[in-house]
Amino acid sequence: MKRKNKKRRIHKKHVAFLFITLASLAATSALGWILYVVSSNQANDLGRLVTFYDRGQERVILTHADTVKNALEDASIPVDSHDVVEPSINSKLLSSDSAIIIYRSRPILVIDGAARQKVITAAAAPREIVKVAGFASLGNKDKATFNTGSLVTDGASKILTIKRAVVKPKKPVFQPKPNALTRSKGAHIYTDSDGVAHRETYYDLPMNIVINHCGGGNSYSIRAADGAKIDKDGYVLVAANYGIYPRCSIVETSMGPGKVYDTGGFALRYPHGFDLATDWTNYDGR
Repeated sequence: MKRKNKKRRIHKKHVAFLFITLASLAATSALGWILYVVSSNQANDLGRLVTFYDRGQERVILTHADTVKNALEDASIPVDSHDVVEPSINSKLLSSDSAIIIYRSRPILVIDGAARQKVITAAAAPREIVKVAGFASLGNKDKATFNTGSLVTDGASKILTIKRAVVKPKKPVFQPKPNALTRSKGAHIYTDSDGVAHRETYYDLPMNIVINHCGGGNSYSIRAADGAKIDKDGYVLVAANYGIYPRCSIVETSMGPGKVYDTGGFALRYPHGFDLATDWTNYDGR
């Protein structure tokens, strides 16, 4: 009987110990959770880390700013209207550890042949700088070289010199095209390689006066192949609208390359029209 009572007392002790242990674990877990929540809230209250990359330098600050603009203000980092910021200055900061890159603008003198243009830009690539300067895009064979400039003499700290690749002009083919104007057509529409439609007609008058307008000498000739009147270089004599095609400009016609020597009343009705000089009426070589 005594042994049974002893076993019951031992069993009760084990149950009590187990209860106390579980209660202790529960309290510890609850405390741990409370501490976790508190520490998390404290971490959030501390703000976010923002790293600035500016002209090769890194700077880290702790801030409560929620936008790039506010972070820059907290760091007392000024930016110019020409500077470029990534992410953009009005972007939200969503991460607890953010990076902001600043590309500083500077004066650059762009030299392209005889043309010179100073720009203030944060662009770094030559193609971008040339575009900002308003010059023709760089070709694959063009060369761009950076040199150090002087703010005193050049007005810029950098000089970008463009050396254009030499493109040999194609030699014009002085002959009529397959769909050229003929006497039997009298008039037709010719669409040039740029997609411009020209109403072409012909006329047969002496050109000995107008031929002197473009340094063509005192004479012109008749092309044997089709009777077109041509100058000493082989260009067909063309009458056109001087407002669009200035005198002595080279134009594309169905009878081959032409040069504007003359104009006429037709240009009022057909501003892009061409009247081509021929010997199709008189056959006198004039």
